[in-house]
Amino acid sequence: MKKVLRHASVLSILCAAAIAPTTSMAANAIGTVVQTKAGKVSGYTAEDGGETVHLYKGIPYAAAPVGDLRWKAPQPAKSWSDVRDATKWGSQCAQRAGSSMGEPGQISEDCLFLNVVTAAKEANEKRPVMVFFHGGGLTTGTANSMTYNHTALPRKGVVIVTVNSRLGPIGYLAHPALSAESGRGASGNYGTLDLIASLQWVQDNIAQFGGDPKNVLIFGESGGGTKTLSVLTSPLAKGLFHKAIIESGSALISAERVTTKEKGEAAGKRIAAKVGADKSANELAALRAAKWEDLIAAAGDREVAFPANLVVDGYVLPQSVHDTFKSGKQYDVPLMVGANEGEKGELQENVPMVANLMSNTAKSKTYVYNFAHVPTGWRNLPCVAFHGLELPYVFGYVPKGISSPTLFYLSTGGGCTTREPGPDELDHKVAENTMQMWAAFAKTGNPSVKGLVTWPAYTEQNDQYLRIGQTLEVKKGVKESYVAPPKK
Repeated sequence: MKKVLRHASVLSILCAAAIAPTTSMAANAIGTVVQTKAGKVSGYTAEDGGETVHLYKGIPYAAAPVGDLRWKAPQPAKSWSDVRDATKWGSQCAQRAGSSMGEPGQISEDCLFLNVVTAAKEANEKRPVMVFFHGGGLTTGTANSMTYNHTALPRKGVVIVTVNSRLGPIGYLAHPALSAESGRGASGNYGTLDLIASLQWVQDNIAQFGGDPKNVLIFGESGGGTKTLSVLTSPLAKGLFHKAIIESGSALISAERVTTKEKGEAAGKRIAAKVGADKSANELAALRAAKWEDLIAAAGDREVAFPANLVVDGYVLPQSVHDTFKSGKQYDVPLMVGANEGEKGELQENVPMVANLMSNTAKSKTYVYNFAHVPTGWRNLPCVAFHGLELPYVFGYVPKGISSPTLFYLSTGGGCTTREPGPDELDHKVAENTMQMWAAFAKTGNPSVKGLVTWPAYTEQNDQYLRIGQTLEVKKGVKESYVAPPKK
């Protein structure tokens, strides 16, 4: 599809004039410049399929968590008086160099930024909001990807928000001194606090972008699924979201996936020793003075064995995710959960475990899927749908997303041995179907689409799931639906 990009510098005068005209309809018009609680942001527009889509990059949702704010709950973003340029990506959060597979944005601790993509024409449209948490196992990755910030999914009537949050030891380090400083005896989980702060930003600002703060869906893939589970089980997120999707990120539901406060603090002490902070009279001050690069390196040391995981701290996470679901204390919201066909193994156990626990303890409905489609060029190989393959289809970034460095890197896990996925019109059809179902779920809490598919809710008794391939098939037996990747 042909797209025409119009940079904010060209249209800023016209769009600024559209912010405060005399007619009530024009007063609600969404232009390149949008007023947020902290100040105005200036993005850019793309013409796609005859629709205008607005994109805003690098909007701060919290203050830079640096200096004394390292390992503290996110603080409100500082306001600004000029129009902020939102045509450039914000920083990726601190992580190993190169681990985000070449996605844009420098790596920095000053990274609490989000991106918004909307096709709304007026601020009063109240479109459903889909807030995406990127993958990377809580240690790597970024929201700064055109796969996640593409124009196609917003054209289905939703507003997309993608979030960068603290990672690795910057986001999940626990330490006895941090627990004492908090006044709650808790530390760790700063990355989850960031996610909650981003959802508060959505509540405060998304209406200006045509979104409905009373209809917010959170979703994430892989480590983003872990992030979604963390928000689903934190009492601090009450009232901030209304639906959730977990894509290939259900491992945290396992009873064994627990980092106790004691284990977390012990790992924090090992990091402190590795960077020499334990020799200081003020160990915490020395840790805060350490370079983030040294902390990342220390966390990656085998002897340190830092578990980049949620900490059961009694505050952000009162108990393990498994125990929270088992006792029915997670948020009672419509949930979609699934994985890809070639992910036989841990997810084979954890997807039905999440679905069973949720459907047995919540009144809201649960829906389960298995994504099985493989692009044309890989279809005749001994190749199965691998981890992450659904993302270009969920966001409609076909064909470019399928040929991205990240997907090529992940493709070997499915036995896809060539660099020629060869996407065709069938891939566009699968993307169209997937986007329609994800958008329908965001709108209503039911992913069924009239004329396309009736997707039944899952129960432990019916064991029904939707197989998403060249066709859409309702089947039984999700645990048995996974296949092993071909042997190398």
